[in-house]
Amino acid sequence: MSGPDMGRTHARMLRVSTLALCLEAGAGVAVLMTIGGLATEPEPGEDTGGGALFLLGLPFLAVFGVLAAFAVSAVLVLPVVLLGDDLGRKFGGRPVWWQLGLSALAGALLAPLAGVWGWLVGWAVLAVAALLTRPARQGYFVSLLLWGSLAVVSVFMVGGIALYAES
Repeated sequence: MSGPDMGRTHARMLRVSTLALCLEAGAGVAVLMTIGGLATEPEPGEDTGGGALFLLGLPFLAVFGVLAAFAVSAVLVLPVVLLGDDLGRKFGGRPVWWQLGLSALAGALLAPLAGVWGWLVGWAVLAVAALLTRPARQGYFVSLLLWGSLAVVSVFMVGGIALYAES
């Protein structure tokens, strides 16, 4: 009898890529909130009561965000990682380069919808998720969760400091 599987499995890769996409979304929200806060400040007498409703709806949005990240992981990120590994074995070269090229091709799906900026964002999101998914071994999820959460909190803190310094 052999022990538990310590290597990379499809289930681990799916969990890690979903987590990576969720962490990227958190960092993206922090950046967008900072940019939006720097661009528009409410007037002194303006009603800003919509922020509380946004905070109340945030957990419900997070559920749909996790479902969307899971779908993108299953449809785009996992095939990019697995196909890049296969192409690296078959044609030579490092699988990382194949995965980055495949991420660029998959990101090109957004080009008709969002133009060049959409392609660049799509490529960056898929490439980072694929690169973080590659070493998905046992115990990697927890370390990615801790370090990724620290990164997202740091982005929020830097954005808050920038907003505070601006006012």
